[in-house]
Amino acid sequence: RYSALRRQGYDEDSKTELQILDYTQQQHRIFPMIAASYCFFFTGKKRLGSIERRLVSHGTVTKAEVSDIHASSSSLKSFTTTVAADGIEDCRKACGGHGFLQCSGLAELYTTYLQNPTVEGDNHMLPQQVVKVLLKVVQSVQTQEDLSIYDNCDSRYLIPSLKAIIYGASAQRCSAQSEADMLEIPVLVTAFQHRAARLLVEVAQQLQSLMMKGKSMSQAWNESLIQMAKVSSSYSLLIVLKNMQEGINDETNSGTLGKNESQVMEDMLRLFALYWMEKQSGDFLEDGYLQSKHVGWIRSNVLKLLSVIRPNAVALVDARDFSDFQLKSALGRYDGDVYPAIMEAARRDPLNQTEPGPGYEPHLRRLIKDGVGVYTGTASRL
Repeated sequence: RYSALRRQGYDEDSKTELQILDYTQQQHRIFPMIAASYCFFFTGKKRLGSIERRLVSHGTVTKAEVSDIHASSSSLKSFTTTVAADGIEDCRKACGGHGFLQCSGLAELYTTYLQNPTVEGDNHMLPQQVVKVLLKVVQSVQTQEDLSIYDNCDSRYLIPSLKAIIYGASAQRCSAQSEADMLEIPVLVTAFQHRAARLLVEVAQQLQSLMMKGKSMSQAWNESLIQMAKVSSSYSLLIVLKNMQEGINDETNSGTLGKNESQVMEDMLRLFALYWMEKQSGDFLEDGYLQSKHVGWIRSNVLKLLSVIRPNAVALVDARDFSDFQLKSALGRYDGDVYPAIMEAARRDPLNQTEPGPGYEPHLRRLIKDGVGVYTGTASRL
Protein backbone atom coordinates (compact mmCIF):
# COMPACT_ATOMS: atom_id res chain seq x y z
CA ARG A 1 0.00 0.00 0.00
CA TYR A 2 2.80 2.38 0.82
CA SER A 3 4.52 1.65 -2.50
CA ALA A 4 1.28 2.57 -4.28
CA LEU A 5 1.10 5.89 -2.40
CA ARG A 6 4.75 6.90 -2.39
CA ARG A 7 5.78 8.77 -5.52
CA GLN A 8 9.34 9.33 -6.64
CA GLY A 9 10.82 10.22 -10.01
CA TYR A 10 9.02 11.56 -13.06
CA ASP A 11 7.47 10.16 -16.20
CA GLU A 12 8.69 11.10 -19.67
CA ASP A 13 6.59 14.27 -19.56
CA SER A 14 8.71 15.48 -16.60
CA LYS A 15 5.50 16.38 -14.77
CA THR A 16 3.82 13.19 -13.63
CA GLU A 17 5.35 11.66 -10.51
CA LEU A 18 5.62 7.89 -10.62
CA GLN A 19 4.34 5.49 -7.99
CA ILE A 20 7.32 3.50 -6.77
CA LEU A 21 5.16 0.40 -7.18
CA ASP A 22 5.44 0.93 -10.94
CA TYR A 23 9.20 0.37 -10.85
CA THR A 24 9.99 -3.24 -11.73
CA GLN A 25 12.74 -3.30 -9.12
CA GLN A 26 10.17 -2.58 -6.39
CA GLN A 27 7.76 -5.11 -7.87
CA HIS A 28 10.46 -7.78 -7.86
CA ARG A 29 11.07 -7.12 -4.18
CA ILE A 30 7.41 -7.18 -3.12
CA PHE A 31 5.30 -9.31 -5.47
CA PRO A 32 7.09 -12.63 -4.78
CA MET A 33 6.35 -12.07 -1.08
CA ILE A 34 2.66 -11.52 -1.84
CA ALA A 35 2.75 -14.74 -3.87
CA ALA A 36 4.46 -16.52 -0.98
CA SER A 37 1.78 -15.37 1.45
CA TYR A 38 -0.94 -16.96 -0.69
CA CYS A 39 1.05 -20.14 -1.23
CA PHE A 40 1.60 -20.39 2.53
CA PHE A 41 -2.10 -19.75 3.15
CA PHE A 42 -3.18 -22.63 0.93
CA THR A 43 -0.48 -24.84 2.44
CA GLY A 44 -1.61 -24.03 5.99
CA LYS A 45 -5.20 -24.78 5.08
CA LYS A 46 -4.16 -28.08 3.53
CA ARG A 47 -2.02 -28.99 6.58
CA LEU A 48 -4.84 -28.28 9.03
CA GLY A 49 -7.33 -30.26 6.97
CA SER A 50 -4.94 -33.19 6.67
CA ILE A 51 -4.20 -33.31 10.40
CA GLU A 52 -7.89 -33.03 11.31
CA ARG A 53 -8.80 -35.76 8.86
CA ARG A 54 -6.12 -38.15 10.06
CA LEU A 55 -5.80 -37.48 13.77
CA VAL A 56 -8.99 -35.85 14.99
CA SER A 57 -11.47 -38.02 13.08
CA HIS A 58 -10.22 -41.14 14.94
CA GLY A 59 -9.45 -42.87 11.66
CA THR A 60 -6.64 -45.36 11.15
CA VAL A 61 -3.25 -43.66 10.96
CA THR A 62 -0.20 -45.63 9.89
CA LYS A 63 3.34 -45.21 11.17
CA ALA A 64 4.38 -43.97 7.72
CA GLU A 65 1.72 -41.26 7.84
CA VAL A 66 2.75 -40.09 11.31
CA SER A 67 6.40 -39.88 10.20
CA ASP A 68 5.33 -38.04 7.05
CA ILE A 69 3.37 -35.44 9.02
CA HIS A 70 6.45 -34.88 11.17
CA ALA A 71 8.75 -34.52 8.14
CA SER A 72 6.39 -32.19 6.28
CA SER A 73 5.66 -29.95 9.26
CA SER A 74 9.37 -29.79 10.14
CA SER A 75 10.45 -28.80 6.63
CA LEU A 76 7.61 -26.29 6.27
CA LYS A 77 8.29 -24.73 9.66
CA SER A 78 11.95 -24.26 8.78
CA PHE A 79 11.28 -22.84 5.33
CA THR A 80 8.21 -20.66 5.87
CA THR A 81 9.41 -18.98 9.08
CA THR A 82 12.73 -18.13 7.45
CA VAL A 83 10.99 -16.67 4.40
CA ALA A 84 8.58 -14.70 6.60
CA ALA A 85 11.30 -13.28 8.87
CA ASP A 86 13.47 -12.30 5.91
CA GLY A 87 10.40 -10.97 4.11
CA ILE A 88 9.47 -8.59 6.93
CA GLU A 89 12.97 -7.14 6.81
CA ASP A 90 12.81 -6.85 3.00
CA CYS A 91 9.49 -5.01 3.31
CA ARG A 92 11.07 -2.60 5.78
CA LYS A 93 13.88 -1.88 3.35
CA ALA A 94 11.39 -1.48 0.50
CA CYS A 95 9.71 1.33 2.47
CA GLY A 96 12.92 3.36 2.57
CA GLY A 97 13.68 5.46 5.64
CA HIS A 98 10.04 5.51 6.72
CA GLY A 99 10.16 1.73 7.14
CA PHE A 100 12.62 2.28 10.00
CA LEU A 101 10.12 4.37 11.96
CA GLN A 102 8.39 2.82 14.94
CA CYS A 103 5.06 4.02 13.56
CA SER A 104 5.58 1.96 10.39
CA GLY A 105 4.59 -1.09 12.44
CA LEU A 106 7.37 -3.07 10.81
CA ALA A 107 9.83 -2.62 13.67
CA GLU A 108 7.43 -4.20 16.18
CA LEU A 109 6.30 -6.86 13.71
CA TYR A 110 9.89 -7.87 12.97
CA THR A 111 11.07 -8.05 16.57
CA THR A 112 7.92 -9.91 17.60
CA TYR A 113 8.17 -12.46 14.79
CA LEU A 114 11.94 -12.92 14.77
CA GLN A 115 11.81 -15.63 17.44
CA ASN A 116 10.00 -18.04 15.13
CA PRO A 117 12.99 -19.35 13.15
CA THR A 118 14.40 -20.51 16.51
CA VAL A 119 11.52 -21.53 18.78
CA GLU A 120 9.61 -24.82 18.39
CA GLY A 121 12.60 -26.37 16.62
CA ASP A 122 15.61 -24.45 15.36
CA ASN A 123 15.46 -24.01 11.59
CA HIS A 124 19.01 -25.30 11.16
CA MET A 125 18.29 -28.46 13.14
CA LEU A 126 14.90 -29.48 11.74
CA PRO A 127 16.23 -30.57 8.29
CA GLN A 128 17.84 -33.57 9.97
CA GLN A 129 14.40 -34.74 11.09
CA VAL A 130 13.12 -34.32 7.55
CA VAL A 131 15.94 -36.28 5.92
CA LYS A 132 15.68 -39.15 8.43
CA VAL A 133 12.13 -39.78 7.23
CA LEU A 134 12.76 -39.21 3.53
CA LEU A 135 15.74 -41.55 3.42
CA LYS A 136 13.34 -44.37 4.28
CA VAL A 137 11.36 -43.50 1.16
CA VAL A 138 14.53 -43.75 -0.92
CA GLN A 139 15.26 -47.12 0.63
CA SER A 140 11.73 -48.34 -0.12
CA VAL A 141 12.10 -47.35 -3.78
CA GLN A 142 15.53 -48.98 -4.04
CA THR A 143 14.39 -52.26 -2.52
CA GLN A 144 11.12 -52.19 -4.48
CA GLU A 145 8.95 -52.46 -1.39
CA ASP A 146 5.23 -51.83 -1.39
CA LEU A 147 4.93 -48.08 -1.95
CA SER A 148 1.18 -47.92 -1.35
CA ILE A 149 1.91 -47.05 2.30
CA TYR A 150 2.83 -43.57 1.03
CA ASP A 151 -0.45 -43.00 -0.85
CA ASN A 152 -1.67 -40.54 1.82
CA CYS A 153 1.74 -39.01 2.45
CA ASP A 154 3.36 -35.87 1.05
CA SER A 155 6.44 -37.92 0.25
CA ARG A 156 4.43 -39.63 -2.51
CA TYR A 157 5.21 -36.56 -4.62
CA LEU A 158 8.85 -37.67 -4.70
CA ILE A 159 8.31 -41.29 -5.75
CA PRO A 160 7.95 -40.84 -9.56
CA SER A 161 11.15 -38.78 -9.73
CA LEU A 162 12.97 -41.15 -7.34
CA LYS A 163 12.09 -44.08 -9.58
CA ALA A 164 13.26 -42.21 -12.67
CA ILE A 165 16.56 -41.24 -11.03
CA ILE A 166 17.29 -44.64 -9.48
CA TYR A 167 16.07 -46.88 -12.32
CA GLY A 168 15.84 -44.53 -15.29
CA ALA A 169 17.94 -45.39 -18.32
CA SER A 170 18.35 -41.74 -19.28
CA ALA A 171 18.56 -38.52 -17.28
CA GLN A 172 15.40 -36.47 -16.81
CA ARG A 173 15.13 -33.20 -18.71
CA CYS A 174 12.72 -30.26 -18.56
CA SER A 175 9.93 -30.71 -21.11
CA ALA A 176 9.54 -26.98 -21.86
CA GLN A 177 10.21 -26.22 -25.52
CA SER A 178 9.36 -22.53 -25.49
CA GLU A 179 9.08 -19.53 -23.20
CA ALA A 180 5.32 -20.06 -22.97
CA ASP A 181 5.86 -23.66 -21.82
CA MET A 182 7.78 -22.38 -18.81
CA LEU A 183 4.53 -20.84 -17.56
CA GLU A 184 2.76 -24.19 -17.45
CA ILE A 185 2.16 -25.12 -13.82
CA PRO A 186 2.69 -28.90 -14.32
CA VAL A 187 6.07 -28.15 -15.92
CA LEU A 188 7.10 -26.03 -12.94
CA VAL A 189 5.90 -28.54 -10.34
CA THR A 190 7.68 -31.39 -12.11
CA ALA A 191 10.92 -29.40 -12.05
CA PHE A 192 10.69 -28.98 -8.27
CA GLN A 193 9.82 -32.67 -7.90
CA HIS A 194 12.95 -33.65 -9.79
CA ARG A 195 15.16 -31.22 -7.88
CA ALA A 196 13.97 -32.42 -4.46
CA ALA A 197 14.32 -36.10 -5.40
CA ARG A 198 17.78 -35.62 -6.91
CA LEU A 199 19.15 -33.82 -3.88
CA LEU A 200 17.68 -36.48 -1.60
CA VAL A 201 19.30 -39.29 -3.58
CA GLU A 202 22.61 -37.42 -3.47
CA VAL A 203 22.43 -37.26 0.35
CA ALA A 204 21.78 -41.01 0.47
CA GLN A 205 24.71 -41.64 -1.85
CA GLN A 206 26.95 -39.26 0.09
CA LEU A 207 26.23 -41.01 3.39
CA GLN A 208 26.91 -44.41 1.86
CA SER A 209 30.11 -43.25 0.17
CA LEU A 210 31.52 -41.70 3.34
CA MET A 211 30.82 -44.80 5.41
CA MET A 212 32.42 -47.02 2.75
CA LYS A 213 35.54 -44.87 3.14
CA GLY A 214 35.69 -45.86 6.80
CA LYS A 215 33.84 -43.03 8.49
CA SER A 216 31.30 -43.71 11.20
CA MET A 217 27.61 -42.98 10.69
CA SER A 218 27.80 -39.92 12.96
CA GLN A 219 30.81 -38.56 11.04
CA ALA A 220 29.14 -39.16 7.68
CA TRP A 221 25.93 -37.55 8.98
CA ASN A 222 27.82 -34.49 10.20
CA GLU A 223 29.53 -34.00 6.84
CA SER A 224 26.17 -34.20 5.07
CA LEU A 225 24.29 -31.61 7.16
CA ILE A 226 24.66 -28.77 4.66
CA GLN A 227 23.24 -30.89 1.85
CA MET A 228 20.42 -31.99 4.15
CA ALA A 229 19.39 -28.38 4.65
CA LYS A 230 19.06 -28.03 0.87
CA VAL A 231 16.97 -31.20 0.71
CA SER A 232 14.60 -29.90 3.39
CA SER A 233 14.22 -26.53 1.67
CA SER A 234 13.62 -28.09 -1.75
CA TYR A 235 11.10 -30.55 -0.27
CA SER A 236 9.14 -27.78 1.45
CA LEU A 237 9.03 -25.79 -1.80
CA LEU A 238 7.59 -28.83 -3.55
CA ILE A 239 4.94 -29.28 -0.84
CA VAL A 240 3.98 -25.60 -1.01
CA LEU A 241 3.60 -25.69 -4.79
CA LYS A 242 1.57 -28.92 -4.75
CA ASN A 243 -0.67 -27.64 -1.95
CA MET A 244 -1.27 -24.37 -3.79
CA GLN A 245 -1.99 -26.20 -7.04
CA GLU A 246 -4.42 -28.61 -5.38
CA GLY A 247 -5.95 -25.83 -3.27
CA ILE A 248 -6.77 -23.72 -6.32
CA ASN A 249 -8.37 -26.72 -8.02
CA ASP A 250 -10.42 -27.59 -4.94
CA GLU A 251 -11.65 -24.03 -4.38
CA THR A 252 -12.48 -23.64 -8.09
CA ASN A 253 -14.39 -26.92 -8.24
CA SER A 254 -16.36 -25.99 -5.11
CA GLY A 255 -17.28 -22.59 -6.59
CA THR A 256 -15.42 -20.60 -3.93
CA LEU A 257 -13.12 -19.17 -6.58
CA GLY A 258 -14.47 -17.88 -9.88
CA LYS A 259 -12.64 -18.06 -13.18
CA ASN A 260 -10.97 -14.66 -12.76
CA GLU A 261 -9.94 -15.31 -9.17
CA SER A 262 -8.49 -18.69 -10.12
CA GLN A 263 -6.44 -17.07 -12.88
CA VAL A 264 -4.99 -14.56 -10.42
CA MET A 265 -4.15 -17.32 -7.94
CA GLU A 266 -2.47 -19.33 -10.70
CA ASP A 267 -0.39 -16.27 -11.59
CA MET A 268 0.64 -16.10 -7.93
CA LEU A 269 1.69 -19.76 -8.10
CA ARG A 270 3.64 -19.21 -11.32
CA LEU A 271 5.48 -16.19 -9.93
CA PHE A 272 6.36 -17.99 -6.71
CA ALA A 273 7.71 -21.01 -8.59
CA LEU A 274 9.64 -19.03 -11.21
CA TYR A 275 11.08 -16.64 -8.62
CA TRP A 276 12.58 -19.51 -6.64
CA MET A 277 13.72 -21.31 -9.79
CA GLU A 278 15.60 -18.20 -10.86
CA LYS A 279 16.98 -17.70 -7.36
CA GLN A 280 18.16 -21.31 -7.09
CA SER A 281 18.83 -21.96 -10.78
CA GLY A 282 22.13 -23.66 -10.00
CA ASP A 283 20.29 -26.64 -8.49
CA PHE A 284 18.33 -27.14 -11.70
CA LEU A 285 21.30 -26.60 -14.01
CA GLU A 286 23.70 -28.78 -12.04
CA ASP A 287 22.52 -32.11 -13.46
CA GLY A 288 21.38 -30.72 -16.81
CA TYR A 289 17.65 -30.79 -16.00
CA LEU A 290 17.51 -27.16 -17.18
CA GLN A 291 19.56 -25.64 -19.96
CA SER A 292 20.77 -22.05 -20.13
CA LYS A 293 17.90 -21.17 -22.49
CA HIS A 294 15.42 -22.26 -19.83
CA VAL A 295 16.94 -19.85 -17.30
CA GLY A 296 16.53 -17.05 -19.83
CA TRP A 297 12.87 -17.99 -20.29
CA ILE A 298 12.38 -18.09 -16.52
CA ARG A 299 13.84 -14.61 -16.10
CA SER A 300 11.71 -13.24 -18.93
CA ASN A 301 8.54 -14.82 -17.55
CA VAL A 302 9.17 -13.35 -14.09
CA LEU A 303 9.20 -9.88 -15.65
CA LYS A 304 6.02 -10.64 -17.59
CA LEU A 305 4.24 -11.82 -14.47
CA LEU A 306 5.22 -8.68 -12.57
CA SER A 307 3.32 -6.57 -15.13
CA VAL A 308 0.40 -9.01 -15.13
CA ILE A 309 0.08 -8.92 -11.34
CA ARG A 310 0.58 -5.15 -10.98
CA PRO A 311 -3.10 -4.13 -11.53
CA ASN A 312 -4.20 -6.55 -8.80
CA ALA A 313 -1.33 -6.01 -6.36
CA VAL A 314 -3.07 -3.68 -3.89
CA ALA A 315 -6.31 -5.70 -4.03
CA LEU A 316 -4.38 -8.90 -3.33
CA VAL A 317 -2.98 -7.32 -0.16
CA ASP A 318 -6.31 -5.82 0.92
CA ALA A 319 -8.00 -9.20 0.40
CA ARG A 320 -6.21 -10.50 3.49
CA ASP A 321 -8.41 -8.05 5.43
CA PHE A 322 -5.96 -7.04 8.14
CA SER A 323 -7.45 -4.09 10.00
CA ASP A 324 -5.57 -0.90 10.87
CA PHE A 325 -5.88 -1.97 14.51
CA GLN A 326 -4.01 -5.18 13.74
CA LEU A 327 -1.35 -3.57 11.55
CA LYS A 328 -0.64 -0.60 13.82
CA SER A 329 1.07 1.01 10.84
CA ALA A 330 1.06 4.57 9.59
CA LEU A 331 2.36 3.32 6.23
CA GLY A 332 -0.15 0.52 5.62
CA ARG A 333 -3.31 2.27 6.82
CA TYR A 334 -6.43 1.60 4.79
CA ASP A 335 -7.34 5.23 4.01
CA GLY A 336 -3.87 5.89 2.58
CA ASP A 337 -3.45 9.06 4.66
CA VAL A 338 0.17 8.19 5.38
CA TYR A 339 2.03 11.45 5.92
CA PRO A 340 -0.40 13.10 8.38
CA ALA A 341 -0.35 9.79 10.30
CA ILE A 342 3.45 9.92 10.48
CA MET A 343 3.33 13.50 11.77
CA GLU A 344 0.70 12.59 14.35
CA ALA A 345 2.84 9.68 15.54
CA ALA A 346 5.79 12.06 15.89
CA ARG A 347 3.69 14.46 17.95
CA ARG A 348 2.67 11.67 20.33
CA ASP A 349 6.25 10.49 20.82
CA PRO A 350 7.47 11.12 24.41
CA LEU A 351 10.73 12.57 23.06
CA ASN A 352 8.74 15.38 21.44
CA GLN A 353 6.62 16.31 24.45
CA THR A 354 9.04 18.95 25.69
CA GLU A 355 11.10 21.67 23.98
CA PRO A 356 13.98 21.11 24.07
CA GLY A 357 13.74 17.35 24.44
CA PRO A 358 14.78 15.25 27.44
CA GLY A 359 18.51 14.97 27.92
CA TYR A 360 19.25 18.51 26.75
CA GLU A 361 19.90 20.07 30.16
CA PRO A 362 22.02 17.30 31.74
CA HIS A 363 24.01 16.44 28.62
CA LEU A 364 23.66 18.41 25.37
CA ARG A 365 23.53 21.93 26.84
CA ARG A 366 26.98 21.60 28.37
CA LEU A 367 28.45 20.48 25.06
CA ILE A 368 26.71 23.15 22.98
CA LYS A 369 27.07 26.11 25.35
CA ASP A 370 30.34 25.36 27.09
CA GLY A 371 32.18 23.48 24.39
CA VAL A 372 33.38 19.91 24.37
CA GLY A 373 36.54 20.65 26.36
CA VAL A 374 40.10 19.75 25.53
CA TYR A 375 40.90 16.30 24.24
CA THR A 376 43.51 14.70 26.44
CA GLY A 377 43.58 11.27 24.87
CA THR A 378 42.51 7.93 26.28
CA ALA A 379 44.50 5.02 27.61
CA SER A 380 43.92 1.70 25.92
CA ARG A 381 42.41 -0.96 28.13
CA LEU A 382 43.62 -3.82 25.96
